[in-house]
Amino acid sequence: MYGEAGTAAMNDRAIPLDQTGVIVTDGNERSALAVTRSLGRRGIPVFVGAEVSSSLSGVSRYCRESFVYPSPWASPDEYRVCILDHARRWGVRAVFPMTDLAVEILAELEAQSGGSIRLPIPSLDQYRSLSNKYQLMGAAKRLGVPIPDTLFVPDGDVEKVLPHIGRWPIVVKPGRSMIKMDGLWRKTSVMYAHNADELRKLYREIDYLKEPSLLQARVVGEGQGVFGLLDRGKPVALFAHRRLRERPPSGGVSVLRESMALLQPITDYALRVMASVEWHGVAMVEFKVDLESGVPYLMEVNGRFWGSLQLAIDAGIDFPWLLYQLGTTGSPRHTLGSYDVGVRSRWWLGDLDHLLLRLRKSDSDLTLPPGSPSKGETIASFLRVWDPKTKSEVFRLSDLWPGLYELAFYGMPLLQRIRASAKARVRQARVFVLRTVWDAAILTGVHRVVLNARFPRKVDRVLVLCKGNICRSPFAAELLKKLSVKSGISLEIVSAGIDTTPGHNAYPLALSTSGRHGVDLTNHRTSMISADMVLRADLILVMEEYHVVALAAMFPDARPKTFLLGHFAERPVTDIRDPYDGTPEEFSRCYATIVNACEGLLVRLRGQMSLSGGE
Repeated sequence: MYGEAGTAAMNDRAIPLDQTGVIVTDGNERSALAVTRSLGRRGIPVFVGAEVSSSLSGVSRYCRESFVYPSPWASPDEYRVCILDHARRWGVRAVFPMTDLAVEILAELEAQSGGSIRLPIPSLDQYRSLSNKYQLMGAAKRLGVPIPDTLFVPDGDVEKVLPHIGRWPIVVKPGRSMIKMDGLWRKTSVMYAHNADELRKLYREIDYLKEPSLLQARVVGEGQGVFGLLDRGKPVALFAHRRLRERPPSGGVSVLRESMALLQPITDYALRVMASVEWHGVAMVEFKVDLESGVPYLMEVNGRFWGSLQLAIDAGIDFPWLLYQLGTTGSPRHTLGSYDVGVRSRWWLGDLDHLLLRLRKSDSDLTLPPGSPSKGETIASFLRVWDPKTKSEVFRLSDLWPGLYELAFYGMPLLQRIRASAKARVRQARVFVLRTVWDAAILTGVHRVVLNARFPRKVDRVLVLCKGNICRSPFAAELLKKLSVKSGISLEIVSAGIDTTPGHNAYPLALSTSGRHGVDLTNHRTSMISADMVLRADLILVMEEYHVVALAAMFPDARPKTFLLGHFAERPVTDIRDPYDGTPEEFSRCYATIVNACEGLLVRLRGQMSLSGGE
């Protein structure tokens, strides 16, 4: 049930019951590493669970033992049983769920254990009332806590609120960071829409936006957070920090952060929110302080340990130890607000990602707000290595293996990305050269000589390709079917995508534009290119030179029978550009070119039939 490593762990000797141990879930989370180090240094046996046999926290010297559990995403019930069985076997007294998913699945574990296992977390009702951004924003308004200008979309019908959007871009927030669909949990993500068409597209294509969601004005300013440990609504320990750099740069996980004093009114707002549900356990209340007005706007509440937990520990508030006391003795001891200000914590590999993103992409691609540091300033800031106030989050000489583990697992994907990027650049260069050659051949008429020499003598099966199989190739395939019947030419014609997901409908503008040409794409569903399709086809038609190169890389045998559809048009073109995300006028121009090219192809096929004596 638990996998080989999990089963092996269960067969090991039991930990004596007089040792009060803790199970920490999600061993690859940096917050889990912070908990493992914190409790392990105090002599508390820490057992780390993860979906893999080796994890960031599991390799720490402070981890007593690690084990593998079933995927909580795919097998939540087995995951819960596995955690409970290991807790009983080792005499563990407390379980620390480290992610939102772990909280959702394990919330009832205390009751299932008969009270022998403690989960120092709020009830599910309390947890969901704050982790659900849709509910949270409504409650914050009632509590007098500032929130960004917000439009509530309860049912996915974004058309109702479109007239009320005053400025772009706008932030699209699902009501929950996770949503349960078909019995399984799925992650959601925050997105940006730069205009009404982009917003409509998001709500049309992303299924979880059919659930309650929010549209919020973007707040430009510094991210600040108040961390808290509360005992049934009463604060035991409080800590505040500011975000200095994030990944992605436009807003995400903090990679460089700094402890700050507890300020007002932000601390009052945080306590007001947590006390409203008599919060029990740890939480981080996140704000964005508007650059112009200085108003702290509530962003969200993380109702479990947060990514920058190590900063609070380094500054003097050991939240894992306090939570352990809350869960076991019920009486954590701490002087409220007592910690060092100005301490910084740096997640080096996350900061490297931040730097690479800034160097590779433009400010507009990253949706950076005005006034963001330049690329030069970003490089200079990254190279400030020797800062006595800045502590490394993961790399610690006293506990070296987690840093080496993270570096190894970072390096492999990085090398893969570099290799993939190099291949993509070579492919782009090849496409550019071939496109240039073809454009010159069209100008001189040489392309006709090449077509005559390469075109297959007999064509019974035609395969039409584009990238997604939702705009160009389905229209071209259905049009060719229609024209071939009129011309008395018997052809088997199919379409597919080089990079698509099977089963999707044609793009809405493709449906309406194709209808004006007498082509019905209502029943079209996307298909992915396959080796069998390539093998069966006598003629393969693609829309761009990039498709020629990509297809040849996937199926080398396809190259001799692959042709650019645009070369058959009365006025030949090398690329028939993708109109996806374009205007109705762009679709009309694209489809007019496809019609002309398909008609030219049929003329050539009829000519071959005449020469061969066919009917």
